[in-house]
Amino acid sequence: MSGLYDKDTGAAYGTHKTYIKGFVFSIVITTIAFALVGFKVFSPAVLCIAVAVLAITQLFVQLVYFLHLSTDSEARWNLVSAIFAVMVVAIILAGTMWIMFDLYAMMM
Repeated sequence: MSGLYDKDTGAAYGTHKTYIKGFVFSIVITTIAFALVGFKVFSPAVLCIAVAVLAITQLFVQLVYFLHLSTDSEARWNLVSAIFAVMVVAIILAGTMWIMFDLYAMMM
């Protein structure tokens, strides 16, 4: 019965060290974004760009350290499914924006 939950997760899953490293990176990125906005270091336009860049960096940290996306041959299907999901979301967003702009143009 004790061997029921013993499962070899393989190399595709992280260790405690990688989880802690990802957590620390996430905290640092979040703290930088919070400090930039809280102390109003730059103009609002520059702050928007800086926070957007930090958000994209945070996204990649989450994908690599917690969702274990990599280019290894063992994890190729995870990467392919993530790319497919991003494409679907991009198509949905583009279609929504197209419809909204078209509706706005017809209302004016």
